[in-house]
Amino acid sequence: MLYLIGIGIENEMGLSLRALKIMDEADHIFAEFYTCPIDFDKNKIENVIGKKIKVLDRKGVEETSWILDAAKMGKTVFLVGGDPLAATTHSEIVKEAREEGVKVKIIHNSSVFSAVAEAGLHLYKFGKTVSLPFPKEGYFPDSPYYNIFENSEKGLHTLLLLDIGMSANKGIELLLELEEKCGKELFSKKKKIIVCAHLGEKSYIKYSTMADLLKRDFGDHPHCIIVPGEMHFQEEEFLKQLE
Repeated sequence: MLYLIGIGIENEMGLSLRALKIMDEADHIFAEFYTCPIDFDKNKIENVIGKKIKVLDRKGVEETSWILDAAKMGKTVFLVGGDPLAATTHSEIVKEAREEGVKVKIIHNSSVFSAVAEAGLHLYKFGKTVSLPFPKEGYFPDSPYYNIFENSEKGLHTLLLLDIGMSANKGIELLLELEEKCGKELFSKKKKIIVCAHLGEKSYIKYSTMADLLKRDFGDHPHCIIVPGEMHFQEEEFLKQLE
């Protein structure tokens, strides 16, 4: 049996009572924090449940069968930041588990996809979610730019998820570089966008020009960026409070 348990977007305090009960009864407990980096105090939870939690890196999750092998032998928990199925990596694990006859249950939690509503934009007006990767030698894709442009042409907001370890400041720099490359007048230093940092109890959300946001310190990750589309007057009034 495999339980995918979402921790939420902040820390270990986001675990539900149901999740703790399942963990208390589990034979194996794994966790990963690279897809959704959160401040998780493993020792606190281990002291509560009296069991060890094995934290896996990307290779341990995506290139080994440790989780599924354990789930075939006993009750296994896989802890992840945010909501369990917000990352496609976890959906793939669910698919493989079911293909191999392993029963799976999902314990949902908060994720960036719902938490960004704290910025005051209507969730049903968001278009395609866009990921922004770090450029590498010979690799600087312009597809994020054109996906944002497509949403903008439809009047839709864009949630921009930043590569692991990328700050909002770096994300803004890359968007301006993509503007120079693609040239559809989507971005400029005067363009107003939204930066959301460490959403939750210590949320920091700012609506301002790209030039202003470039100079700000948003603190700990994770960060994300929202590019507003056409706004209802209620959305505009809400954002004025975040300037």
